[in-house]
Amino acid sequence: MYKLIPTHLLIILTITTFAFLSVAFSDESSTDLFTEDEAKQLRYSDKDWGKETVPKHKPDTLDRPSIIFEEPDVVDTDKGPTIIAVDPANVFIIIKQNDSPLDPGTLKVWGEKFFVHIDVTDRVLKYFKTNKEGAVLHAKGIHIPKGHYKVGVSIKDINGNKMEKKYRLKVE
Repeated sequence: MYKLIPTHLLIILTITTFAFLSVAFSDESSTDLFTEDEAKQLRYSDKDWGKETVPKHKPDTLDRPSIIFEEPDVVDTDKGPTIIAVDPANVFIIIKQNDSPLDPGTLKVWGEKFFVHIDVTDRVLKYFKTNKEGAVLHAKGIHIPKGHYKVGVSIKDINGNKMEKKYRLKVE
């Protein structure tokens, strides 16, 4: 009987340790795009959302990087490009370099509402990886509080040519 207790404790301790280590060292840990307080500042009311627009995106050219949203879906609406996401969201953005290599240090990701601008670049940098064609930003399970927002992504190449895209973001 006394030998069974230490064996059971050892098994429980081993399982608990592995569970803790798998969470502590996981690259797939959840990231909040906006904190709840930031979401309150950035969230549009239904009334304001109906009036809020973003510019249509200009066609990609060879003189600047290209930003392509693969996931979540982007829908072209009469109010501008709108991302439709479900919380938690998987995000997959391809950034293609064109004539010149990207300058990774110029990546910016933000939320905005009227005069409020909240930079969240530091929260997504761990998901940003450069490659020979440019870069990808691939994150799984990003937490975004439900609501309507306006977000932006920008990056420059080494010659200073900038691509910036703004989106309406609807999180369900």
